Amino acid sequence: MNCLTALFWLSAACVLYTYVAYPLILAAAVRLRSRVGPARGTLPIAPVSIVIVAYNEEACIGTRVRELVRLVAGWRAGGEVIVVSDGSTDRTAEVARAAATEAEFETGAAVPIRVIALPTNSGKAAALNAGSAAASHPLLAFADVRQTWAPDAIERITENFADPTVGAVSGDLVVESPTGVMAGFGLYWRFEKWLRRTESRFDSLVSVTGAICAMRRELFRPIPNGTILDDVYWPLLVAMGGHRVVHDDRAHAFDRLPGRVRDEFRRKVRTLCGNFQLLTHLPSALLPWRNPVWWQFVSHRLFRLLVPWASIGLAASAAILEGPVYRVALWVQAVFYLLAAAGMNKAIATRCSLAAAAAAVLLLNTAAWIAFWVWISGRADRTWGNVGYRDASRLSVAPAGNGTPFF
Repeated sequence: MNCLTALFWLSAACVLYTYVAYPLILAAAVRLRSRVGPARGTLPIAPVSIVIVAYNEEACIGTRVRELVRLVAGWRAGGEVIVVSDGSTDRTAEVARAAATEAEFETGAAVPIRVIALPTNSGKAAALNAGSAAASHPLLAFADVRQTWAPDAIERITENFADPTVGAVSGDLVVESPTGVMAGFGLYWRFEKWLRRTESRFDSLVSVTGAICAMRRELFRPIPNGTILDDVYWPLLVAMGGHRVVHDDRAHAFDRLPGRVRDEFRRKVRTLCGNFQLLTHLPSALLPWRNPVWWQFVSHRLFRLLVPWASIGLAASAAILEGPVYRVALWVQAVFYLLAAAGMNKAIATRCSLAAAAAAVLLLNTAAWIAFWVWISGRADRTWGNVGYRDASRLSVAPAGNGTPFF
């Protein structure tokens, strides 16, 4: 019984610390020590190299290249766009080159465009390494094919570098307001976005949103091939090198949701596999004397990997132990799981946001549990495939606050 009691309280502490105590402690810490952003008028006028990786994206790459060229042409310091075709077997490289010519004609501005066609599909990490090595400007920005950026996104991101302590910046990814179970993911990610903003105000993030982010080029280090979470690996290196990684919720990119919940679930399994992989790629991140953002890293990233196991331990020990505390804990868990099961129904989830949120949390923790077994079996590279998204024509540059922050 002593072992079961210890299991119960350790499991409860893990769950409560992850979702309640850490956010509250962080919020309190911000009140005691809040970082101030760069003052207006101190905006550094520096050209930007935008790197975008594409694999078999001939249907979308032209639109994206034209958009980025227009944004760079409108930025007072200018810059360049680098497209890395990661071993594409379609016309991605040719369409990108043609789009660059069209954009130059439309804008009347000579924005340098470089298209790097890798001979084989080597993965996003290798493609980012190639694109970053080809960059010639002091600031590197990274973008994905599917999203669009707000017209002032480059300016918003760039002004953060007026602070010499800032080494990297994450923008704000906003998606269409979801319905059904996906609405639960939206609620969860509003919490996630608040947590990232708060970590940024306190000191530094440990990751960025890969669809809209930037860094000082001098701080970039090659990413190991096969890295799943490139947008965690290199920002963590920046933070461990003594620079801050900040979140700017004024720099918007816009996206749409997958058409099916199972596609989002698979994406989460892959992301969480990447967290396990990160521990093998960058073990020094676990050492507090080597990692100045150790507290944020462990609390935000690693404790979430423990929650599924803690949930199992909490349910099992509460079911066996005798006493009012354990009975209440067991009933609370039973209500949560019943609510989550109800939230799996789209009609119920649409009407009851609490059920949708419970379903999303259950799915996320299930994904974390599966991710461990996928990673330990060495099959992390098989956790992703083509995903069906809603019609791209529905994307629009919406004002701040429209849509749901998703990352």
